[in-house]
Amino acid sequence: MYGGISLIGWFHTIIGTAGILTGIYLLIRHNFIDIWSNLGMFYIICTLFTSGSSFFIFSATGSFNDAHLLSVLTILAIIAAFILDRFNFFSFLTKYLKELALSVTVLLSMLPTTAEVLKRLPPNDPFVHSIYDPLIMNFYISYILIYAVFALYQIFLINRGSYNDR
Repeated sequence: MYGGISLIGWFHTIIGTAGILTGIYLLIRHNFIDIWSNLGMFYIICTLFTSGSSFFIFSATGSFNDAHLLSVLTILAIIAAFILDRFNFFSFLTKYLKELALSVTVLLSMLPTTAEVLKRLPPNDPFVHSIYDPLIMNFYISYILIYAVFALYQIFLINRGSYNDR
């Protein structure tokens, strides 16, 4: 253990940070996450490894918790996006659902990450001691509002035809 974090914890943190930064970059730069591009595939792999490795980190929590549930939802959203990319189950809605499933994975990753960062930093006197702290709740509300506006923007772009169906 180094810095109070296990080896799997460091792997989870480093891969997760790379994934979140890549996802945010893709959404800001390209408005969508193209799962077949090199950077999109990097994002998907990082996110899947991060979500999967969260199930092996019980030393901090002791049991299955909300962050683990978010990991399950993230994995399910990625699986749904791949299925929607392959099969046109919902006619014209398929591309909307696929893109919203991909972009929500960034939101689902940001929620537990924010809580962990604020509970660990600064090391000797963390900003918060509980995930129910008002500071964390304010971040969560901000993220959800940003995601809602961005999701509407993605829908607008798809409607306008600024979306390359891959």
